[in-house]
Amino acid sequence: MRKSVEFEQLVAVIIGELEPTAEVKWDDHIVGQLSGRIRQIDVSIRRRDPDFLGIIDAKDYGRRATIDRIDALSGVMRDVQAQYGALVCSGGFSNSIHQYARNCGISLFNAHDARSANWSLELKIPIIWTELTPLVSVAGEFEFQAGDQVPRNDRHGIQMSTDGGQTIVDPLGTFEQAWNQGSLSQQPGVVHRAASAQKVEALVRDAADKPQLRPVHNFGFIYEVQSKTWLGKFQPEDCRGLVDYLNGQAFYASFLPVSAVPYQRDEQWEHVDDPDQLAITATGTLVVCTTPLLISNTRITNMSVDYIGPLPGAHPDGAES
Repeated sequence: MRKSVEFEQLVAVIIGELEPTAEVKWDDHIVGQLSGRIRQIDVSIRRRDPDFLGIIDAKDYGRRATIDRIDALSGVMRDVQAQYGALVCSGGFSNSIHQYARNCGISLFNAHDARSANWSLELKIPIIWTELTPLVSVAGEFEFQAGDQVPRNDRHGIQMSTDGGQTIVDPLGTFEQAWNQGSLSQQPGVVHRAASAQKVEALVRDAADKPQLRPVHNFGFIYEVQSKTWLGKFQPEDCRGLVDYLNGQAFYASFLPVSAVPYQRDEQWEHVDDPDQLAITATGTLVVCTTPLLISNTRITNMSVDYIGPLPGAHPDGAES
């Protein structure tokens, strides 16, 4: 198969991925409304309701495309009554035709396939990397009795169970799971409270040194989220898409697997004070990553207890003994 045909097919694949709801066809043939002749179209794009026809001229050139290609594509667009036209050239474009292409309503692209020996470009994709750190406190109202003791130096703090003492709850592990599943609010800068819907009991040893379960009311988490953001770029080993020459060479990825995205922050990435502004000004494909929370096997290092209830030696009716 000729390289030029392979390039046309690559462009058709990319357009199909970028326009999943449209009918994209490689090597289409359309009868011209003005000429009455059959026009060969490298890649066509059709939509319904309303009717739309776009045509793509895909050229695998070893040189930059010139104004002649714009004139040729403009003529075909008029003949087949296309509402959109684009020139995709592997050799790029002369700077002098950029404004002319804009005036003619024609987009200028190059195609990129990271796994291709012929059409892999030296490009990097911007990435916004956000690390959200929750500062977590475990809270609850424990209904202890006189003489109750809790284990010391347990990494869970006070041992608790939701199944009658069969298993011990890992509070921070439970928080981690709920956080990474997206069931907890991750909004920075405010105090969040998340209560448990399950019956929770504390494991203690009573005054006779026997194991007992004591009720825990309003068990849950109080946490505040700290947010830090970095802006960087990465070069994926597996992706494809189009480079827009009329929009600052912004890259529009049609295929970018999760496996191609970095899983660790690069220390050379720049810290960002206002990530909202980045989202407003970004063009092309922008990868946004939020790192998962990994806190398993940590310890509760500090515990404070406030006594709430009748004072020792006082009767519930208020009469002193």
